[in-house]
Amino acid sequence: MSDSQRSDVTTYATDPPMHDGLPVIGNTHQLVREQEGLYETAARHGDVVHLRLLGIGDFYQVNQPELVERILVDDRDRFRKASLSQEDLGDLLGQGLVLSEGELWERQRERIQPAFYMDRIADYAGTMTTEVRTAADDWTGRPTVNVENEMKALTLRILVKSMFGSDIDYGARGIRETVRALQEPGQPAKQPIARMVPKWVPIPMWRRYKQGIREMESVIQEFVAARREGSVEERDDLLSMLLTATDEEGEEMSGKLLRDELMTFLFAGHETTATALTFTWFLLAQHPEVERRLVAELDDVLAADHATFEDLPELEYTEQVLREAMRLYPPVPSIPRETTQALELGGYALPAGATVAPMQWTIHRDERFWREPLTFRPERFAGEEDRPQFVYFPFGGGPRRCIGQQFAIVEGKLILATLARQYRLELVSDPDVDLSVSITTRPLDPIRMHVEPRE
Repeated sequence: MSDSQRSDVTTYATDPPMHDGLPVIGNTHQLVREQEGLYETAARHGDVVHLRLLGIGDFYQVNQPELVERILVDDRDRFRKASLSQEDLGDLLGQGLVLSEGELWERQRERIQPAFYMDRIADYAGTMTTEVRTAADDWTGRPTVNVENEMKALTLRILVKSMFGSDIDYGARGIRETVRALQEPGQPAKQPIARMVPKWVPIPMWRRYKQGIREMESVIQEFVAARREGSVEERDDLLSMLLTATDEEGEEMSGKLLRDELMTFLFAGHETTATALTFTWFLLAQHPEVERRLVAELDDVLAADHATFEDLPELEYTEQVLREAMRLYPPVPSIPRETTQALELGGYALPAGATVAPMQWTIHRDERFWREPLTFRPERFAGEEDRPQFVYFPFGGGPRRCIGQQFAIVEGKLILATLARQYRLELVSDPDVDLSVSITTRPLDPIRMHVEPRE
């Protein structure tokens, strides 16, 4: 369709249906009470739904795979990273890969991509195996664990050692508290405040948030200083690549951009995988038949009490379990974009500067594309079923698909296989967990599980 044709369509298209809300505050009260419920209820209106949220304004939820493909692939030049994302994450991630645009993004993606080639991931797998075996040993004699905290600590240690060639004491450095402070503005009850109160206003939430950024920056400075004291050229991990990278004029990456890229991987690189694993354990504990089939595969494939990179091709059901957990609880529940001009989408007219959000949360659970969509059935991923391309996109799609997708899958399979081979986890906290479905999907309540060694 030509630009002139799109202009004509925009002229005659109707406005998207609007989800019922209240005067002034729109749908904000629904967002605070139950985020996932808001998006699921709104999706009943159709493929594009208009919401109104305090601090955001007009928000267009997209619930149709073909429209997602248009936003992320076919017409991606008509959509940019949303101002909403920059407001939420700009102080934290700066111009790292998640938020950068244009030539800067292309240059940085090209610089960083070699760190995620499969031969490099195969090398990282040794570190992953060592760290998960240490975590398994640490569970010995512990009756219960907060599984989200455990997965965050483990994935952070793996990331830091693999990508930065360093080590980190998750508990001693207070990383748990730091991450909690950085996530606080995304909690449902805090989002309206975060949208309406500028960060320069010294309310307690923003003070904790800024302190959290300073703590993460301190960790990064230590990694960089330690590497500069050694021989950077002898290493080929992500940190060394960034420290030695030069542009066409031979200039090294600026200190600010180095900070932004390292912050992006340090924070975002462990959080999403930890979320996927947290909900995988949560679902397994409530579906014993799936757990039995998983353990049967592990008993059949693994020659030891842990998994290795070489085992992964045979762990087919293990991967299906992980993929199904990411369908029901996508770590990133939506991908906000912003229109660069007035345009038509799904037969509706959208203005320039509109926040448009392809919604994994609703598409992954849509009965048009999934049989028994709310049922945990890993075997649905056993074959290539006839589904639209963007009916399942936990890692995004198009040129900006998550650069760490293969790293995350390898890491997730090794962690799940090793820990499930040695332990059975029984849910002891309330299975009715309140969720934050914001920048990431995560439980607002602790998910506590009883750790029982397998015979």
